[in-house]
Formats: sequence, C-alpha cells, structure tokens
Amino acid sequence: MGRFLKNVSTSILPRGLLLPCALALMLASPPAQAGSGGRYNDWELWSSAANAVLPAKRGQQGPFRLNAALGVVSAPEYLGSDTIATKPLPLLDVNYRGSLFLSTQQGIGWNAWRKRTLRAGPRITFDFGRAAGDSPRLAGLPDIEIGTELGLFVESFISSWRFKGDIRKEIGGGHAGLLLNGEAAWGSRWSKNASLIMGMRATFMDDTYAESYFSVAAANATATRTVYTAASGFRDFNAYFQIVYDFNQAFYVATELRGTALMEQAADSPLAEVDAFVTGSLMLGYRF
Repeated sequence: MGRFLKNVSTSILPRGLLLPCALALMLASPPAQAGSGGRYNDWELWSSAANAVLPAKRGQQGPFRLNAALGVVSAPEYLGSDTIATKPLPLLDVNYRGSLFLSTQQGIGWNAWRKRTLRAGPRITFDFGRAAGDSPRLAGLPDIEIGTELGLFVESFISSWRFKGDIRKEIGGGHAGLLLNGEAAWGSRWSKNASLIMGMRATFMDDTYAESYFSVAAANATATRTVYTAASGFRDFNAYFQIVYDFNQAFYVATELRGTALMEQAADSPLAEVDAFVTGSLMLGYRF
C-alpha cells in the first residue's frame, strides 16, 4: 500500500548554525536524570515515532532540516522494573544535506552510504546507565555510568517495508559491552493525514553487557537477591505500533505503544521484577 516513508529528519532549518551547535552541546552533555528513577534507558525507541514519517517535500531549499518535538513517555524505571514512571520526552533532530545528522533520537552520525532506498554509516549513541538509587531492588549495586557507544547502522526500504540494523560498542566508561539490534517494520497511510507503522525489534547482548546490567556478584548478594551470572544472548524482543498524524507539513502528533519481553538471560536475573512490560509515548512536533 505504497512505499514506506523514510525515517529521516524532515524539514528545513533557518540558515545559520545556532541550533546545530545547541544540539551538539545537548548530546555532549546527556540530560540529568529526573529523581531517583528517571533514567532514559531507551530514549531512541521511545521517541522513534516522531521521526518515522517523511512528508512530501516543500518548495523551500536549504542545507538543514530540523524536527523538534516534546512529549511524555511511560516506561519502567529500569529494564526489568515493575514500577512505571512518566518522563518528559524531548526530541531535536538536525540533518545536514542528507548526510550528517545530530539527533537526540538517532545520535551523531554520517550517512556514508546513501541511496534512494538505503542508508548506512557510522554513528555515536549514548547509554544513560543505571544508578543504585533508581530502585530499592538495585540498592548496594555499583552504578553503571553514562556511556558513549560507537557503532555502525544500516536502514533499507523495500516497498512498504523498512529494515534496520546496528551494532554498537560502549567505549566511554559505561557498560563496556556490545549490542546488536535488528528491526523490521511495515508502514502505510491510514488516511490522508495519518500514517500507521507496525514493527518488531530484537536486541542481542554480549557477555560484558549482560554482566553489567543483569549479573549479581557475591559481594552484592542479599537474602532476596541471589548470586547470578548473566551470559550473552538475546536481551529482549519487542513489538510496536505507531500512529503519526500530520496536521500540515509542519505540525504533527505521534504516538506509540510498545510491548517488550525479556529473554532468558535477562528475565532470569534477580534484578528483573517482571519479564514483560508495555511502554507508551505521545509527542507533538514541528518540522522546520
């Protein structure tokens, strides 16, 4: 039912470098966490609906495209928590000539290989870590610091389908592990102004990531938190649907509902209070 609309930045930024520079500062200094349980542990997924649809091009020309949005997300305090927290969810996404991008959703990257239905290249993303104060369940555990991830991504479009994959290795003092992500989604116009996207995503973690987030060392074991050694394997699978409604080519609203199931190595951890959960987000945005 029509070609899947590309997941890229969507309109034109007024001339000048003020906003790109401001975004670079935001990305270099990830936001402080709100309260003891305000970790943004999956910002990229939570805000993806706001960047899922590319409207028809307008007559304006310029090197920059910008997508700015603000919304809320309801999500677990940490991966595996049974406590749902509501957090503000900002988005600022800048694209320069379809090649370079700075984004709170996609990270900092370069579309080194760019075709009509394919883009791929290197990028930098951030992992916001985890603190012992995020939940009573984590009390006494070492904090996982905010980390910088270096990786490669690929995104391909075939008719109404979009396929995405990436590999990322943490190099900045955080979890120090490696993640592999794969995703497939189908999208189409629901009406003249509304688009519907449905997809599935899987994440694979290496031993180091699993140990950082899901293992419990003997020194940190308690009567209710037994020793546990997590190993490499699939971290989780999730399925989602998104609706994006364009009021016009500039203003839009985007919403998402996503269900996630933790796989064996994560679900069996004594840190996991649940092995499945649902997240939801709502964002109002403007494309310049």
